Amino acid sequence: MAEADTHSQEQCRARTEDGERCSRPAQDDGFCYQHDESDPTVSDSQTAEAEEQADEQGESDDVEQPRSRGTTTMTAEEKTDPDAVDADVDAEEEIAGILAVRETVQSTAGQLIGHEFDGVSEISPTDEGWRAVVEVVERRAVPDTQDIIGRYEIELDPSATVHGYRRVDRYRRGDTAQFE
Repeated sequence: MAEADTHSQEQCRARTEDGERCSRPAQDDGFCYQHDESDPTVSDSQTAEAEEQADEQGESDDVEQPRSRGTTTMTAEEKTDPDAVDADVDAEEEIAGILAVRETVQSTAGQLIGHEFDGVSEISPTDEGWRAVVEVVERRAVPDTQDIIGRYEIELDPSATVHGYRRVDRYRRGDTAQFE
């Protein structure tokens, strides 16, 4: 039983990149397999303080706070730099915009162009809104590798309303040479 207590307290003395103490078990020299004496270390007084804080938290926080799926702890940069957090929000808004454009394009491309919708090749933001490149089947053939596919560029405003389209090119479905 005493052996289990000593093994649970033997923790690597090195600091990780974010300044926290390494959580790996220590070897005979006091460091884990990844660290050695050349790494910055946690002093004995810091170790004692950390253990006291952990004990206090263990006594006061009997119930673990629930975390929602997909949440992560903030990095030191995110805690001090609000722009780092805002960048994630902007990315989520852009993804939502792309999804809205994709839904609009998928539901209207066949009617708009007058041929059977085959797929969306590209969606990208522009100064005026969005640009989507879609593929439609202009002529069916047997075997289907001989289908004639048309690539069309569709222009949309920021709210995903279609403003126009044009054919960019045509190719046989089985002809991949031009894309290599």
